[in-house]
Amino acid sequence: MGTPNSSPSEPTDRPVAAAGDGAAAEPPPAVSRGAAEAPDSPETEPAPRTRRRARVIPILPTRPLASGFVLGIGVILAVALAIAVASISGVLVSVFFGLFIALGLDPAVRGLERRGLSRGRSVAIVALAFALLIVAIALVIVPTVVRQIVYLITSVPGAYADMQGSDWYVGIEAALDVDLDATIQDGLREATNLTNFLAVSGGLLQVGAGIVGAISTGFLVVVLTLYFLSSLPMMKDALAGLVPAYKRPRFTGLMEQITHSVGSVVAGGITLSSINAVVVLALQFAVGSSAAVLLAIVAFFITMLPMIGSVLFLVIGGVASLFISPTAALIFAVGYLVYMQIEAYVVTPRIMGRAVAVPGILVITGAMIGAALMGLLGALVAIPITASILIILRQVVVPKQDAQTEPPDE
Repeated sequence: MGTPNSSPSEPTDRPVAAAGDGAAAEPPPAVSRGAAEAPDSPETEPAPRTRRRARVIPILPTRPLASGFVLGIGVILAVALAIAVASISGVLVSVFFGLFIALGLDPAVRGLERRGLSRGRSVAIVALAFALLIVAIALVIVPTVVRQIVYLITSVPGAYADMQGSDWYVGIEAALDVDLDATIQDGLREATNLTNFLAVSGGLLQVGAGIVGAISTGFLVVVLTLYFLSSLPMMKDALAGLVPAYKRPRFTGLMEQITHSVGSVVAGGITLSSINAVVVLALQFAVGSSAAVLLAIVAFFITMLPMIGSVLFLVIGGVASLFISPTAALIFAVGYLVYMQIEAYVVTPRIMGRAVAVPGILVITGAMIGAALMGLLGALVAIPITASILIILRQVVVPKQDAQTEPPDE
């Protein structure tokens, strides 16, 4: 007599027949298809495990008063540190500028070392040449610049009178329908007012104090440059000693590459600016300018700004030549434009060819950011800093990303 059917929810205790018995074996209990195929089929992948989100438990300080007091002290210390850094910003700029020039002179020292001279003798020769250049600037160029400035101040009235009688000046007045003479006279009358005179006097005192400060800062920069130039290998060794030994060879190679690139960029920039100043001096003498040396010095400093310096001086030199005659301004503009093309396609690739290639958009962006942060000095160091960042990205970040060919394990 058969047993009654059991409910699906109740367990059944049915014995399994042995292999030798005549009764057929009952089938095993039914299981789901996925559960049955999972352990036997190697082609199926296990279902991904879902991660449980960690609960964020807010932790309140057990001592609110003490925690607030410590936080307040931290804020005060941070503000005091920012004030201290701002107060010594002039010294920091001098130190940075001295290191910047030392890196620019280091290629010359290495060149002498490749010729068989020792490091000490190479540094001595470069330092002597640098000191002689400073003395030549102080004894030859500065008096010439001062004489030309005085000559410009004394010749402004006559030059202005000659300019008023020129045809192009009369043409501008007729085109704009403005009495330029009356406008200029009103501006001069306003400038010679007593209040404005006192303001200008205060400004002149500040300029005098600034000149004295610039002389002392220049002397400090020269001393720091010579010190950094002589102790640059020791500084590199000391910096490499702060890195673990197994990372030291790679760090040393990367640091050597960065310093070599920065030195090449600085030396190449100084060379290009010097050539630019010589070209400006020749063009200004050709058009009969009485301030040729002054304009050449201005061109040297302005053209150290990458890519945009030459364009800026084209405007400055054109306006300065316009006081001579429109023909002189045209001659200078055409000659300087020709040199700009030669510099871009012939001179710059030969001089800067061994330095790190920096894209033009990064050059302009870096110069703008540097000028906004540190003025002219920031704009000058924009290219070396950008080149150093590019070296780090190309030698460290990009190889690390290329080595990751598989996604990380979760």
